[in-house]
Amino acid sequence: MMVTWKEFWKKVRRHWMRLRLQPIRVFCFHQVSDEFEPEGMWECDWTQTEVFKRNILALKRKYTFVPLEEAYRHISNDRIRFKKYAALTADDGWASLKNILPWLAQVPVTFFLNPLYMDGVHYQSRETEKFLTRDEVAALVSQYEPFITIASHGWLHKDCHGMVEEEFLANVEWAETSLQSMHGKIPFYAFTFGRRTVRQMEILRQKSLIPVLMDGGVNYNDEKCIHRELLDGALF
Repeated sequence: MMVTWKEFWKKVRRHWMRLRLQPIRVFCFHQVSDEFEPEGMWECDWTQTEVFKRNILALKRKYTFVPLEEAYRHISNDRIRFKKYAALTADDGWASLKNILPWLAQVPVTFFLNPLYMDGVHYQSRETEKFLTRDEVAALVSQYEPFITIASHGWLHKDCHGMVEEEFLANVEWAETSLQSMHGKIPFYAFTFGRRTVRQMEILRQKSLIPVLMDGGVNYNDEKCIHRELLDGALF
C-alpha cells in the first residue's frame, strides 16, 4: 500500500513531537507496612516500608510528583513537555496506607477506593483484612489536604472484564453515588486488575469519568485514559 507524502510527513512530525515529550509515569501501590501479616495481607501487592521509601526517594530525584488531575491535564493538552512528571496512586483503600502518609508529606496521592469495604465488608470475606473506614478516609483527606484525593475503584473489587454491561453499570454507579459527597473526590475510575472492554471504556466516558488502567503503558499524549505501572515491591 502506497503512502502519500502528506501521510509520510504527518508520521514524521508525530514522531518528532513524541521525541520532544517527556513521558509521565503514573505509579500504583497497595499495602505498605513494616512487617507482612499473612492473615490480613496479600504478598503480591505488599511492600515493606523501607523499600517503599527507597522507591519514592529515588523517583523524587528523577521526577516532579504532581496530582493525578494535573498529570492528566498535561497528558491531554501538552504539545511540548521538557519536564519529567510522575503521579502516585494507591488502590483498594487498605488501612496500612496510614503508615506512610506522614512520611510522604507533600507528595500528592490519589486513593482509588471500593466503598463496600469502607463500610465494613471484607474482601474475600477474611475478617483479618483491614481497610480504611469512611470516617478515616474523610479525616485523612482533611488532614493532608490538598495532597490526598479520592476516586472510584468500583463498588467492589471484581474483575470488570467478566461483567455483563448491567453489572458493570451498577458497579460504577453505586460507587459514584457512595463517593460523590466525600471531600476530595475526582472524576477518575480505576479498572480492577486493569482489565476492561471497549464498551466499558465508552460507558465511563459517557458518565464523564476518566478511565485509569493498570497496563504498564507510557503516558505521552492520550486524552482517553491514564496508564499506570506497579510500584509494589522494589524498583531500586
